[in-house]
Amino acid sequence: MDGPFGAGQYVLGALLGLALGLLFGYGNMRITKRAVKKNNGDGLAAVTATNMLRSFLNVVALAIVFFTRKLVPLPFYATIIATATGLAFGNVYFTWLLTKEMKKDMEAAQQQKADSEGGE
Repeated sequence: MDGPFGAGQYVLGALLGLALGLLFGYGNMRITKRAVKKNNGDGLAAVTATNMLRSFLNVVALAIVFFTRKLVPLPFYATIIATATGLAFGNVYFTWLLTKEMKKDMEAAQQQKADSEGGE
């Protein structure tokens, strides 16, 4: 497994690492979404409370790649860099999607409140 790798193995390692990072990024978004809904929209408190768990999951994703490096015949550096990239961009992208969804929900709630106040 320590020998030279072909280009295909680098690409495969990068794709698998990216997929793993994006999967954990999606999991982080689901954790944040659940915490925000559980805390009745108190987003700052919910995100602060879940930040440690999200960080732990990021470390777990990287640890999976690190500890399986001898078991899976893929180039370690390509896989770990792609995993970190997937985590970083996945967390940003999925958080952006969550923020967009929360903004729509807040606007709908404000519109509903305005409609109910105007109907009285």
